[in-house]
Amino acid sequence: MNQALVRELFDLIDVMPIVDVHTHVNWKTGTAANIGELLSYHYYTELTNSADFQGGEFPFDDPKELTRVIMPKLDLIRNTVQYDWLMTISEELLNLDRAAWYPENWDMIYDHSVDVMSAPDWREEVIAQSNIVRVFLTNQYDDDLEGMDQTFYTPCLRTEPLILWVPDPKERKKLGDFLGRPIQKIEDFTAAVDKIFAKFVAHGMGYAAMSIPADFRTDHVSDEDAANLMEKMIAGNSLDVTDLRAWQAFAMNCLADACRKYGKPFHLMIGVDRNVYAQGVPSGTDLFNSVNSMRGYDYLFNTYWDVRFPTAVLSDTTGLELTAAAWIRHNVYPSGHWWYSNQPTDIAREIRRRLDVVPRNKSIGYFSDAYYLEFIMPKFRMYKFELAHALVERMERSLVHPNMALFTMDDALEVAEELLLDNPITVLGIEGIEF
Repeated sequence: MNQALVRELFDLIDVMPIVDVHTHVNWKTGTAANIGELLSYHYYTELTNSADFQGGEFPFDDPKELTRVIMPKLDLIRNTVQYDWLMTISEELLNLDRAAWYPENWDMIYDHSVDVMSAPDWREEVIAQSNIVRVFLTNQYDDDLEGMDQTFYTPCLRTEPLILWVPDPKERKKLGDFLGRPIQKIEDFTAAVDKIFAKFVAHGMGYAAMSIPADFRTDHVSDEDAANLMEKMIAGNSLDVTDLRAWQAFAMNCLADACRKYGKPFHLMIGVDRNVYAQGVPSGTDLFNSVNSMRGYDYLFNTYWDVRFPTAVLSDTTGLELTAAAWIRHNVYPSGHWWYSNQPTDIAREIRRRLDVVPRNKSIGYFSDAYYLEFIMPKFRMYKFELAHALVERMERSLVHPNMALFTMDDALEVAEELLLDNPITVLGIEGIEF
């Protein structure tokens, strides 16, 4: 592999602006206020808890104390890509050399971060230096969206409360408060879904999204059966496993109906097992299940053939399923490299899988899943380097492969622009991006 060529191509890709199609950024703040808030990102608490167990107990309510607690443990995770993200933030955004990161220096690092990150133009500086042009958010249906800058932020509807949580009386009460009347019958539920979509569309909605449990299945559920399920809930009767699966399938169909009505994609994030690790930190208790299969979504994809389904998965085997689904299904689009797959080894494999067989206008290259704007640049750089590596490999293979036409630097840049910009903009229907 010609590493000089990899670096040359990476440098050309790295200047491309960033469209980040999935984050957990709070649009009202955007950036962190200090290094302690960055260290509260679950990757760092879960990794340091794994390396030096302390029962999942971290002082999350005190960012300075959290910095003091985590700093001695960071040496144990220096081999990880997450540590590399942190050092990139330190050197390129905070102007703090990585040699400064030793335990006894924790208070200097914290104080320096407060000085730098409290500047009135810090958010704008991070955006400019990272070259971010659009950030997609993750929003609950009752989030306040008033005053959001729709030229930079795009709200996306988190649908788990509507699909998974409605059997809980507290969630039905909350949903009824949003609707303006109690959820007493199935028509109230569908009216609430429609009101939610109307609200989000008025604020520049990107898509509906769901982080979906392992072994989830979609299916046809009649309105009559759904009405009976709602009657059980209202009467205070518990739903058994069969009833719960039926309700979830019906509710997902309602959300897909709304996506169809309003012309919005439905972003699926498939295969998470929640609360597996009892001693974990917040957001560090979940894993994935390799027995999960995308075949459980056949009904959804077939029935809602006119809805776009950008899709992210967690396991290697499901990654192959996603590639195959995008290969044959016109409405399935591989989207990014999610969670445990968001590291170089799996990114490299999935890039090659998708380049080999998925039509070039369908793959959405990457999303950061970041909680603060500071993390977007280092995460995208990780992806861009693996993309450059894969594209140079393709260039070199084309020189000797008996079936391949010559794949040039211009071809590589064109593919990179499609994955990072053209496809996200087209698949997600993004408007008003200038770069």
